[in-house]
Amino acid sequence: MERATVQVVSKGDIEIRVIRERCISAGTCAVYAEKTFDIDEGGIAVIRNQDWDGLEKIIAAAESCPVLAIEVYQKGVKLFSN
Repeated sequence: MERATVQVVSKGDIEIRVIRERCISAGTCAVYAEKTFDIDEGGIAVIRNQDWDGLEKIIAAAESCPVLAIEVYQKGVKLFSN
């Protein structure tokens, strides 16, 4: 089964994008923001569909990704990306 190239999830004014083909399964996103990110059965980062961590933790998780596979937006403005 092919994985989606980019997972995009929005809640309120926050949008997170995971560039799945770039993910190398480091898992740091799930460590920094465990309510927001998980690792799927294929070892790829996914955005959880539940209450998220605070914005600071989400940005820290994005910054921790060694391959910069996570983008974070607020009100359409990119806060962190590759």
